[in-house]
Amino acid sequence: MRLFVAIPVPDSVKQYARMFKNDLSASRADVKWVEYANYHLTVKFLGEVEKAVLPAINTSLVRAADSCPSFNLSVDNLGFFPSRMRPRVIWLGLRGELDKAKFLGERVDAYLAAAGFEPEKNHRFHLTLGRVRSEARISEMLQIVERMAGQKKLVPFKVDHIHLMQSSLSPGGPDYTVLEMYELKG
Repeated sequence: MRLFVAIPVPDSVKQYARMFKNDLSASRADVKWVEYANYHLTVKFLGEVEKAVLPAINTSLVRAADSCPSFNLSVDNLGFFPSRMRPRVIWLGLRGELDKAKFLGERVDAYLAAAGFEPEKNHRFHLTLGRVRSEARISEMLQIVERMAGQKKLVPFKVDHIHLMQSSLSPGGPDYTVLEMYELKG
């Protein structure tokens, strides 16, 4: 099973992300856009995991969630990995209680380490909009980004739980299934 830990986002955030996606896709750049239903914030990618490890993952995530308080974030600015001039991933950044988001990531790492998972080197929370497949029409997309520069607004949301997600890959893209939900109680 291909698994990851995620922070779900509400429809208000998904609608804001879709607005950016719709504006940017007018460039017809060669981008694989994330589907509306698949928008989330990744806390930790676990990769291919045997079913036998699920109880240890579950125990780890219960402990992590029990030790972390809920917190508030806002979706904010548009960004690119590795850079705006050579974009491979297009994303929306975050503001708000990022120290609490980082603490959540550290707790998830710490408890999952006992189950044999390597900790993340750097938690860079963001909402992925799409992945650039080729350089085709990227300059047109970046021109749209310039025109959109003053249009951003903060879209706040509360983080009070995390999900253990399964990702099933298909020719049309990934399908995500929520396996477990963990309430933040710290």
